[in-house]
Amino acid sequence: MKKSKFLFVLSLVLVGMLLFSGVSFAKVRLSLKSANTASTYYAFAVGMAKAIMAGAPDIDIIVEESLGSVANVKASKTRKNYLFTSTVSNILKAFNKQGKFKEGGYEKIRALWPIPGIVMHWVVRDDSGIKTFTDLKGKPFIPGGLGSSGEAITLDLFKTLGILDDIKIVRVALKEATDAVKNKKVVGFATSSPPPSPAITELAATVKIRLLSLNDEDWKKFKEKYPVFTRFIIPAGIYPGVDYDVKTFSNPVGTYTTADLPEDIAYKVTKAFWENKKIMEEMHPFGKMLNINDIVKLGAPLHPGAIKYYKEIGMKIPENLIPKK
Repeated sequence: MKKSKFLFVLSLVLVGMLLFSGVSFAKVRLSLKSANTASTYYAFAVGMAKAIMAGAPDIDIIVEESLGSVANVKASKTRKNYLFTSTVSNILKAFNKQGKFKEGGYEKIRALWPIPGIVMHWVVRDDSGIKTFTDLKGKPFIPGGLGSSGEAITLDLFKTLGILDDIKIVRVALKEATDAVKNKKVVGFATSSPPPSPAITELAATVKIRLLSLNDEDWKKFKEKYPVFTRFIIPAGIYPGVDYDVKTFSNPVGTYTTADLPEDIAYKVTKAFWENKKIMEEMHPFGKMLNINDIVKLGAPLHPGAIKYYKEIGMKIPENLIPKK
């Protein structure tokens, strides 16, 4: 009896010592908002979460499905302990109060690190007879996953080409797009993904497809209006039946947070991300495309915690990436 009482008292003393010593076993929980589960970026976000938690075991990352980066950016105004992916074009629009971000209030967005950029794809049924963007006039077409960057970019492209009002725009989630094409409810859809796109690969397994190319003249018009984009060629043979090079363009993508994320947390996640990138490389081939020097393309000031890590490894931070206090 005395022994039991002694052990009970001892346990209370030990618990008290731990409490007053400041030791805490509670993990910091962060949300990582990425993309639709049908997207390559969702799988890559899971890889990012694993890499971060491997390098920072006191941090717990919850990957959340999203409609796309437009929704991700908008959520940054209200979310706490929030990480999210977005195209740079949407970040620039948010800072400049343009497009779907006209209401403003996005000044607290801070950049953490770059990830491989999106590549625009416009796929149609081969039996639709559509070979150019002009041929889409009068036809039902899904411009991208509902609320995604791909959707916003495609609509901007159609507007630039002067064909937006002539196309029957259908808005659905990306996961519904392949079925819509298979069932001939639409002639095709757009998606933004590093090739090969899972959605297009799935479609090409059952339907003969064609990928639309953006000719040099139309690319020049679009580039002049949206200089953030760069020319990209999808090589022949990436998709079944597509035995020709496809001219398209790409858009830088990054991982962001907000200014109210504690500096030590931003430092830990940035350090863990880069020091465990092999985990991401093993999960998806485009993990090998990570380039730390692309921080200059992120379109937003870096978070002070990220700056601390980059300076630690000897990187010079341009003045425009340092947030104004």
